[in-house]
Amino acid sequence: MNFIYKTFFIVAFIFSSNVFAQDLNPQQEQDLEKVEQLLRENPELIPNIHRGLQRFLEQQSEQKNAIANHQEWLYQSAAHPVLGDQDAPHKIIVFTDYNCPFCKKLEPGLHKLIEEYPSIQVVNIFVPLRQQQVDGLKTNSALYGLNLWHNDPKAFFEAHNLMMKKSGMHTADSLQSVAQVTGTEAFLSPSGENEAVIRKNMSAFRDLGFRGTPTIIIGQQVTPGYIPYDKLEAIAEKQFDLD
Repeated sequence: MNFIYKTFFIVAFIFSSNVFAQDLNPQQEQDLEKVEQLLRENPELIPNIHRGLQRFLEQQSEQKNAIANHQEWLYQSAAHPVLGDQDAPHKIIVFTDYNCPFCKKLEPGLHKLIEEYPSIQVVNIFVPLRQQQVDGLKTNSALYGLNLWHNDPKAFFEAHNLMMKKSGMHTADSLQSVAQVTGTEAFLSPSGENEAVIRKNMSAFRDLGFRGTPTIIIGQQVTPGYIPYDKLEAIAEKQFDLD
């Protein structure tokens, strides 16, 4: 990573940590001192860094506004499958895809989190980025999952776990196999209602400026990509003020 990008990411990290609304911790103080020293030694880079930070902060503001605009859809709609207690006061929003290897890798951590912290629920926002239709079927894994959630929630959890455990992309054979095991073959046919949910999910995903799955919203923090359980737990504890 060259100097200008390294400096920008250090400064952007400090801004994104919301540290200017509170005292800096010792590590942040050190990072800030290093950034100041680097910029004093290379003043020609200050305009570029300044413009980059301005744009970064604008993007952060735009994303916060977009989250506010989609607040009701993400946090209050019954359209989305929920893991954990549906009455739990703390909600983690996860934009996810049954064909995403990093979503599959994240899944055990999400289950562990809701087991360790019953006050947390995970709201799954399905965005089938990698596969809109399975060859040989008129559906995809997200539409099948939503169909189960709306019609047979008990079967949904078994099917959800099976689909998340499968490595690689789903196929007609893999979805039919899950449906046979769970006795839910009838729900492989898509519905217009669930197609509308997916369209609205995709619209929110784009408006929020997200680029891939999983993308996780925990309180005020947005985290793109897979994160290990210890980091997931630490963010949740901080954002939800958990003991």
